[in-house]
Amino acid sequence: MFVDGSIPISGGRTERMIPQRTRLLVLLRDQGCTTPGCNETHHLEVHHIVHWEHGGPTDTWNLIALCPRHHRGELGITGNADTPGGVTYTNRHGRPLGSTGAKPEPPGAAPPTPDGVYEHPLRAS
Repeated sequence: MFVDGSIPISGGRTERMIPQRTRLLVLLRDQGCTTPGCNETHHLEVHHIVHWEHGGPTDTWNLIALCPRHHRGELGITGNADTPGGVTYTNRHGRPLGSTGAKPEPPGAAPPTPDGVYEHPLRAS
């Protein structure tokens, strides 16, 4: 692994399979599925943006974390994953994906105080 400053820049094309150390770097960088609007953070797969069979290297700039649903989907993904905001996603018709999915606003105040006393349904002591 070669590093320029703090950015890993090369793992090379010696093998298609992503080494565990590189996979961990990508997962730590991405913190979940990177598809706009997806909030999945478990069972992630690491995807080559430029596919290996098309000459894409196994370098962090060319690797991105996706959930299984989006990894097997019909997304177009281009760009440099090591650059914040450097990746573009398009749907199967070539239209850019915007932020979709639920992004709820945090509550503006503390939750209300409960009324009464909680009683366990089995009334066990």
